[in-house]
Amino acid sequence: MDPSELAGQDLNLLVALHALLRERHVSRAAAQLGVSQPAMSRTLARLREMFDDPLLVRVKAGMQPTARALDLHPQVETILAEVRELIRPVEFSPATVSGTIRVAAPDIVVYMLVPALMRSLAAQAPGLDLDIVSWRPNWREDLERGEIDLCVGIPSGVETNIYARTLFESDWACVLRKGHPALRAQWTLERFAALDHMLVSLTGRGGGQVDAALAAHDLERHVALRVPYPVLTPLLVAETDLVLTTPRWLARKLASEVRIAIRRPPIAIPPLRAPMLWHERSHRDPAHLWFRGLLAELAGELDAKALRWCPRQDRVRS
Repeated sequence: MDPSELAGQDLNLLVALHALLRERHVSRAAAQLGVSQPAMSRTLARLREMFDDPLLVRVKAGMQPTARALDLHPQVETILAEVRELIRPVEFSPATVSGTIRVAAPDIVVYMLVPALMRSLAAQAPGLDLDIVSWRPNWREDLERGEIDLCVGIPSGVETNIYARTLFESDWACVLRKGHPALRAQWTLERFAALDHMLVSLTGRGGGQVDAALAAHDLERHVALRVPYPVLTPLLVAETDLVLTTPRWLARKLASEVRIAIRRPPIAIPPLRAPMLWHERSHRDPAHLWFRGLLAELAGELDAKALRWCPRQDRVRS
């Protein structure tokens, strides 16, 4: 039987056949399936036509299966058991899952989340491995092709077949080397704009939210250095006279390790929103669903003081 012939068959009839062969009585089979006796009689007629066999014949004691029906009974039981297993909700246990989840993320997101993530995986899902790859501008195609399972940390608009969830938000901070001449003067918007700036750009294009905020005040900045490595930038600032506007979490994290000073931006800049994005193909997968929940939980445990400026805190003094 080719697929077109199978598509023309009502496979729901197998459920009725199983009830009829088990009960060997039309009324009892009808009651079992919650249908009327006349409806079950019509179903039996359709089954006889499907199998070209009477299936059940009347005898003094009721109804008896034919030889064909006796052959069919165990086969139908096996088929229905397999169907029930096929549609049974998947029972997922992190402790027994195995495989690899491939995540595209910039280095700052890796720095923020992966250490805690690896500790959690070791404790809860030791068979689940993590593969971190560099974020690429064609991440949408990578998700569609299954080359990555999750894209983390890069904002995006509405995408077909793409789901998104914000992991965390971070205010911005300005970072300069300790001893920078600008730290001895009043920290004004004009003086900030006049400095030589370092810009983090994963795409190699655009100035992002800082330039948009400056443009609203008819100001521009000079970007003297453009790099694609967020975590490396505070180390470069510590050795130059450049100013960097970076997520506050990173500035706070590295301030105790390198000689940098942190200032609140002298201009309002919308917070950095870091989402995770995934494709429809993995939306309902139990392992991926659990992994995304774990990642969101860890993101929620990030130090709120490191992410956001306190309302009355103007600066962290060098």
